[in-house]
Amino acid sequence: MTVETTGAPDQLAEIMVEMRARGETLARISAKVGLSVPICHERITAYLENMSLTMSVTQMRMLQLVRLEQIMPVLYEQAMDGDIATQGKNIKNLIDLIREITELMDLKKDRLRDEQVRLTQAQTEMILSSVDLMRVQMLGKVKETLASGGGFHAVESAWDAQFSEVAASAIEQNSAALIQLGPGSGPVQPTQIPN
Repeated sequence: MTVETTGAPDQLAEIMVEMRARGETLARISAKVGLSVPICHERITAYLENMSLTMSVTQMRMLQLVRLEQIMPVLYEQAMDGDIATQGKNIKNLIDLIREITELMDLKKDRLRDEQVRLTQAQTEMILSSVDLMRVQMLGKVKETLASGGGFHAVESAWDAQFSEVAASAIEQNSAALIQLGPGSGPVQPTQIPN
């Protein structure tokens, strides 16, 4: 059987891809369409590459979901009608199909655990930012004290007097940070410390 190629979209390539999907070898496809094996291979490859460029990963995932959901009613009906003839294989196939859909849609992920990890990460980031801010501000206070001619005792007394105030200020500055949780939230960004 020889198939003619007509039209802008490569309809023959689409037919060859369908034949390949059904398990036909390139040699048998070549014999059926009347083209050489390398030409068949080239056109099938070009068609598949073009398909992958025109569809996003999300679109491909949804297309796979549609395909799997079309199989579901058939398996469900066969399993519910009694699986004696197939010795329970349809029930296993139905369970495998449900698992496949679950994996495809990433439904096994523990969203609460992920959010707890993000919250812990955000809290740790806020603490580290506060400590960094305290370090920078206290270093400035020490430099000021030394620049004004004060010695070790002056630095020690300035430290004791100002540490709690600087710590409270650093915590207050970082307490206004917003942490986004839930779908669509990006990675936790560290707070920028002013120099």
